[in-house]
Amino acid sequence: MNPSTNEILNRLLILHERSLPVYLSFAAPEHIEKSPRVGQVFRQMAEDHLRTVDRLGTLVLENHGLVTHGEFPMSFTSLHDLSADYLLKQMIERQGKVISAIEKLADMLTTSPYAQAAAREALGEAKGHLENLEEAAAAPVG
Repeated sequence: MNPSTNEILNRLLILHERSLPVYLSFAAPEHIEKSPRVGQVFRQMAEDHLRTVDRLGTLVLENHGLVTHGEFPMSFTSLHDLSADYLLKQMIERQGKVISAIEKLADMLTTSPYAQAAAREALGEAKGHLENLEEAAAAPVG
């Protein structure tokens, strides 16, 4: 059985709401706050993710569905002792996987043009985030 539009939207919503940047916005390690180039990129990603969550949640509710929030992965709790630069590398790797997941979910929304458009918008934003992460990684430390 194929997942419904609301199920797919909820998967996208959880992918954004329970992302590492959002987690770090609630529990940012001190070393990230001391690294302006990394902290700024992570904060912007978290803000964008939460706006996407609002947009996707609205679509689910307008489609008479229930919004599912999910939970942060427990593995995130082990990231507090990592350096900002190492965490940045991890985020770049993770972002590639996020882009792939969003592409697959967007492709599943062929029967719902509005939902697919929202998913494609999230995809474009995710690709922009990857570029920002890569730029931060290439910038000189300091």
